[in-house]
Amino acid sequence: MKTPKDTYTQDTYTQDTYKRYLQVSLLILLAALCSACGAKQVRGEPPIVSMNDLSHRDGSINLQLSMRNVNDLTLNVLDIDFSLTANDDELVGYKGPVNTDIAANGTEIWSVDVEESGAARELLDSLENGDINSLPYLLKGSVTSQDAGDLSFEYEGHIYPRPGRPGHFR
Repeated sequence: MKTPKDTYTQDTYTQDTYKRYLQVSLLILLAALCSACGAKQVRGEPPIVSMNDLSHRDGSINLQLSMRNVNDLTLNVLDIDFSLTANDDELVGYKGPVNTDIAANGTEIWSVDVEESGAARELLDSLENGDINSLPYLLKGSVTSQDAGDLSFEYEGHIYPRPGRPGHFR
């Protein structure tokens, strides 16, 4: 025959077991709900395009652009159309193919050679000779992406001579 003490202990054990199952079930449900509310994926945003390096020699300018993809997906850049201006003079202008893939949240360096204009040569020579310390610039344009279409960008900065590297600027 069961004593009241045995019955109480068995009922308490059963209640504790059910409470634990309920707690574990609630924790699993809470974890599932939290994972369903994850961060939204970034897509369709323009890359951050800035000047990485600029050099001039023998009537030609080489411009290296840094293109940073802020999207959570690979950005397939097909074409670019931009102008780099300083003191209202166009230093570099380009419209043409790029054909590069920028990994999600990654950065690619892209380079282009263009013919140097007289105004560009004069500005870069005065910067190289120390007549001016820096040259404010505006880089403005757009890229055409396979998935996102035309994406505009704009970047302002300053051009400085690279120490020990004549004809090179950053």
